[in-house]
Amino acid sequence: MVSKYCYEALDKCLGDIMRCSPTYSKDLPFGGKVVVLGGDFRQILSVIPRGSRQDIVHSTVNSSYLWKFCQVLKLTKNMRFSVGTTTSNQDETEQFGEWLLKVGDGLIGDNMDSESEICLPRDIVIPSSD
Repeated sequence: MVSKYCYEALDKCLGDIMRCSPTYSKDLPFGGKVVVLGGDFRQILSVIPRGSRQDIVHSTVNSSYLWKFCQVLKLTKNMRFSVGTTTSNQDETEQFGEWLLKVGDGLIGDNMDSESEICLPRDIVIPSSD
């Protein structure tokens, strides 16, 4: 995740560039240009040295003035799991993908003080060899 200040700087730069355009509107973000952002909000947050949890959350794009202009789209098919799978293990692969999404959404595990303990299914655990 990139700090919201990077997006806000891009917004101001594109606004300055597009100001000379006849289609420019100061009310539109990014100078009226469509900007596509990609990412997963369940992944790593931006790093704020010696920052508190509040500082880190406040630096994300969804706490920016630009967020009201964003439209969040969700992918419905995990393409990583569709590559190299055969029809015999397609169901198993789809179940694993659904399990991963549930872990990412926080639907699996015991939530204790913002930390979760997740039990892994036996079929994905590699036993240790001593």
